[in-house]
Amino acid sequence: MLDAGSLRYVNRGCMALGLALEHAQIGDGDEVLLPAYHCISMVEPVVWRGARPVFYRINADTTIDLTDIESRITSRTRALLAPHYFGFPQDVQGIRRFCDAHRLLFIEDCAHAFFGAIDGKPFGSFGDYAIASAWKFFPVCDGGLLVSAGRDLSRIETRSAGLRFEAKAMINALEYAFEYRRLPVARLLFKVPLMLKDFLLRRARQALADDGPPRPQAAEDVGDWGFDAALIRQKMSLFSRCVTTRAARRRIGKRRRANYARLLQGLSGVAGCRPLFPTLPEQVVPHVFPLVMEEPERIFGPLKRRGVPIIRFGEYPWPDMPAELCPVSRDLSRQVFQFPCHQELQLPELDWMIDSVRQTLHAVR
Repeated sequence: MLDAGSLRYVNRGCMALGLALEHAQIGDGDEVLLPAYHCISMVEPVVWRGARPVFYRINADTTIDLTDIESRITSRTRALLAPHYFGFPQDVQGIRRFCDAHRLLFIEDCAHAFFGAIDGKPFGSFGDYAIASAWKFFPVCDGGLLVSAGRDLSRIETRSAGLRFEAKAMINALEYAFEYRRLPVARLLFKVPLMLKDFLLRRARQALADDGPPRPQAAEDVGDWGFDAALIRQKMSLFSRCVTTRAARRRIGKRRRANYARLLQGLSGVAGCRPLFPTLPEQVVPHVFPLVMEEPERIFGPLKRRGVPIIRFGEYPWPDMPAELCPVSRDLSRQVFQFPCHQELQLPELDWMIDSVRQTLHAVR
């Protein structure tokens, strides 16, 4: 994504979407086409701008349904947002032609596709705008990108959130690493300062509790996953920008692909599940390993109790979207379990996940 065009560093990918809509002057009375298979943060920026989200169907392989989309276009339709689900590409050339023919802005949602290429060009190079989420690929707790291959974004103003935010961004990233037993030398060096920090925080919270009734707490400025209009111009922290721009890109891509291949090999052909993407195209760097479960409700709880780190995308759709609009999206939101293929996962951890899935599936059958 760093090679895709003019870019601005922002707090989150959803903030980047809000800025893209603002830059394109999409607002009251306009319509934006969004997939039925979505997370809430894809819809909130559209509503924030005063535009109307119009949902379209997707196919079982997560490609977007252009025939259905065409039937939903009106004189008010201004833009089409198309996500590269889990890091696997849409037909960007076909979408580009479709948008040009209907005079629509093409917003390329690369929240799952920071790395990789399509026909030798980086993800994010094909849309009028593209958005990305750095924190989904790097060891950071904040960070999004707004990118455009054909439009100048230099006049979009962003600003630092201040020293407290900058320090918190770095400390949170280190604490996450320590929680997962990474960076052993740094963990030893920072052990006493972090213990002191936790002690002082506990003292401060206790003092507040003793001073009267509970007070409303402000949302955390690092680690807040949803859209917040107050953060729309907040710049990605300096720590996160340094990590994002200086990390070894080739190594990240190679390790993620290798980890995906390991999970694919270990879970292909297992009764009760199937990989959503049974092949890994050469230029794809996956966000996660999506696995389709035949009986998701019987599997999810036991896997969680084992401590397996799984999530489901699109589990809670936008309330105003009709439930019957897209049965495919409804099924995918239930059945697709995402397993991490993060570049720092070790082989014993990957094999433990594979064994946990196999054993759980065997136990419930």
